[in-house]
Amino acid sequence: MLKEKALGFIKKQILDLNDFSYEVEEDEQFIHVIFTEALGKKIEKEFTFKLVNDTLYMHSISYGWKPVEKGVANKYFWIDLLTKD
Repeated sequence: MLKEKALGFIKKQILDLNDFSYEVEEDEQFIHVIFTEALGKKIEKEFTFKLVNDTLYMHSISYGWKPVEKGVANKYFWIDLLTKD
């Protein structure tokens, strides 16, 4: 269920956009999504997802753990994905 929710969130975010590349790694508690390209630019960004009480949370270095299915919390995904290191 975690993998389906995490990939559903990612696919919903980049639904009609091109030029995104990412890999997915799984372990027992987390899904790691590693982006290597966003909007045609080479990047190296990793997001980690987990479920807490059936709510999908995303972790990024910049913002920590955020529930991304509530309100406008998906803004953390976009800000971190598009911010240059």
